[in-house]
Amino acid sequence: MRHLNELTGETVHLGIFDEGAIVYVHKLDSRYTLRMYSRIGRRAPLYCTGIGKVLMAWRPEAEVRQILAHENFVRRTPNTLDSLDAYLAELGQVRGQGFAEDHEEFEDNMRCLAAPIHDRFGQVIAGLSVSFPCFRFQEASKASYVEEMLATTIQISAQLGADCRR
Repeated sequence: MRHLNELTGETVHLGIFDEGAIVYVHKLDSRYTLRMYSRIGRRAPLYCTGIGKVLMAWRPEAEVRQILAHENFVRRTPNTLDSLDAYLAELGQVRGQGFAEDHEEFEDNMRCLAAPIHDRFGQVIAGLSVSFPCFRFQEASKASYVEEMLATTIQISAQLGADCRR
């Protein structure tokens, strides 16, 4: 996490699934004064956060539907996904590319990249994210940020006993 924080200069979060939401369990703050506000223990929705997307993307669709059966899909920003069908389509994209994005869905003017952390059984048990104010997010650097983030989550997953050769 520290490597990602130093590389990007931005806030890095570790989040887990808890009772239909994500909970931030660890974070490293951005070196900049203007940054995403968060705190360890803060809860956030699954449907409009990068970590929420990676926590759900590898679960069976029926389980995702059950978990989100009572979710209201409140539009927090104009970009917030507003239905379960839209969310399920997004989860397919997340699985396909191996990481998630939050395009100003949780908070205006904030972008987020997130990747899954797997346990020794191959289950996604956590998500790691980097949050950027939009004016500091460089689309040209996105691929290298994703590569570093995926390398980090693969390393953490391997330390937890995951078979990362897949």
